Formats: sequence, structure tokens, C-alpha cells
Amino acid sequence: MTCLGERLRRVPAPVVDAGLAVALAVAVTIGIRVATGPGKPPDALAYACGLIIAALALVRRRWPLGVLLASAAALQIYYLSQYTSTYPAVPLSVALATAWAAGHRRWSLVVTAWYVIGPLAYAVSQLSEETRTPLTLLGDAVSNTAMFAAVLVLGEAVRSRRALAAEQQRSERLLLNVLPAPIAERLKAGEAVIADAFPEVTVLFADLVDFTRSSRQISPAQVVATLNELFSAFDALAQRQGLEKIKTIGDAYMVAGGLPQPRPDHAQAIAEMALAMQAEVARRTDPSGQPLAVRIGIDTGPVEAGVIGTSKFSYDLWGDTVNTASRMESHGVPGCIQVTERTYQRLRDGYRFQRREPIQVRGMGEMLTWFLVGRNR
Repeated sequence: MTCLGERLRRVPAPVVDAGLAVALAVAVTIGIRVATGPGKPPDALAYACGLIIAALALVRRRWPLGVLLASAAALQIYYLSQYTSTYPAVPLSVALATAWAAGHRRWSLVVTAWYVIGPLAYAVSQLSEETRTPLTLLGDAVSNTAMFAAVLVLGEAVRSRRALAAEQQRSERLLLNVLPAPIAERLKAGEAVIADAFPEVTVLFADLVDFTRSSRQISPAQVVATLNELFSAFDALAQRQGLEKIKTIGDAYMVAGGLPQPRPDHAQAIAEMALAMQAEVARRTDPSGQPLAVRIGIDTGPVEAGVIGTSKFSYDLWGDTVNTASRMESHGVPGCIQVTERTYQRLRDGYRFQRREPIQVRGMGEMLTWFLVGRNR
């Protein structure tokens, strides 16, 4: 069963604020009516001050400090008009808790001190036998102090909860930057070892041609800036196609389609990614002004995937498909997209290819490969 706290958190903030405003208006109005005594109705200013404080609750989240100071000013006007006192913690409670939760601690303490010490000092100076006794004044001060303390403790609880939620969101974003969302959820659920077999995915490797050699002539900062800008563009392309970026190694980029959530069009999505990467690189130059070129290799087949390590862990792939895609890149031609026979068979109906003569692939022997040229018109 959903607990009360969960239900309250689901209530929209404007509804909560409207309810608080109404509750404050009722509480202040009752306080004013009771305090005046029989035959002494307060004038419009007394009610106006109370209603202003209640109305300020509607914008307390947007301007917490402003609402606190405005509420304190309205209550001070009420007192200076010599209306019979009402408990200050009642109209100020929402504004104080909100301001404290928003981090305005000094102002919250100043306002609290003003409405605890100020009225007490004034009352003591006006003390007479016909009015009030020191014991009564002390009781009022203790009551006000207790109410304000409870309000500030509530504000601190809200602030701590918000800080914890913000930290959890930050950790969540960091985790999702490292791992795919479904894998992150499994880790958070307590799954210790994550290893999955996928019968068919498509893997792409891309490498900037001669970038390592040319980078020796430019500063490290320029190298990092160039790669960061280009790979950030690749990241956006991968996100647009719904693909999973696996990692970067130096000036090489690896991405896969069909995992961790299987999809039937993984080869087509990788083909679109490859063509877009090719076009993206063609528009760019390195910091020395030389045009960039990229080799891209693609293969389709089974892989194993899982999370490696407990410190700086990563989501990685293994299997012949990964090795073959890497070979397609390293044995490719600058500016071209080289794919295996099995990738070609999945894409031949929707894309144009150029057949390459069989090549010797290190560790795999002779292979028939194809260059992906573009989409069919």
C-alpha cells in the first residue's frame, strides 16, 4: 500500500500552495476574531495583513526570501497598528520553513529572533500589575520559541530531503553517462554480475585516419578539443538513431545497435549512423587545417555483453562479431564504410554497395567485403 508521504509527494505543487494559502487565511482570520474580544471588531487593515500573508504562500517556492520578508513586514504592520497580538509562528510558519529549506538561514534566524525577543522586550517594558505577569510573558515567549523551532526543524528536513534528492539525481545522471539505462537499473536492483548473450547485433568501429601522427604537431589541448567536438557530434547521432555508444579509445569510436534492448532494425540504424558520421567528418578539419578522414567498419552477428569491474566500470562487448567489425575498420579504406557479407545481406535491399575484391584479414583469412555507398533512391 502506498504510504501517506508518497501520496502527498504526488500532489501538484500549485495545489499544495493553494491549500496552504487557504489554511493560513482561515487560521489568521480566526486568530484576529478571537483576539479582538467582544464588541471590538478589527478594521480592514487587520484582515488585509492576514490575507496578504496567506496570499504570499502562493509564490513562496519562486521567491522564498521575498515572501519571508514580505510576510514579516505585513505582520509587523499588524503589530504596529496595535491590534491584539496573534501567535506570530502561525502566519510566518510557511514562509519561514520555505526560506530555510531554500538555504536562507540567516534571514530566517533574524526574523525568528525579531518575533521572539522583540515582543517580549516590549511587553516587559510595558509591564504593570493590571496587565500581565512575568510568568505569563515567559510562557508566551516559550510558546513562540517552540513553534518557531518546530517550523525551522521542518524547513531543515525539507532542505535535507531536497539535497538528498539532488544528489541522487546527480548520481543517476553520472551512472547513465557510463551505462545504458536498463543496465543501470539492474545494478541498482542489486544484480551483482551482468552478462547477456545477444544472438544478433550490429557493431561499428570508426577511426580517424592518421590523426595520431598529425596530432603530434598540435597542442594536447587542441587534440582533446577536436576529438571532444567530433565525438560529441557522434554521440548526438547515436542518440538520434537509438544506438548504444560503447566506448572511445584514443581517436576510435565504437557503437552498437540491437542492445541492451533488442531491435529488428539494428543493421539499418548502424548504416544510417555510418553515413551520417562520414558526412560529419567530411565537413571538418583538424586544428592544423588539414581535412579529416575516417575509416568505418561494420559487422553483424552474435555478441556477449556485460559490465566489467567494480571501480570505473564499463559496459563492453565480446565475441567474433566485435573482432570482425574492428578488422573491417583497420583493413578499410580512408573515407569508406566497409561491411562484412552478413551485414551486406541484411542491408542490400535498402542501400547501395560497391563490391570489393576479397582481402586478407589478419587472423581471419580471406574475406569478401563490401563498401556501403548510400541509400537506395
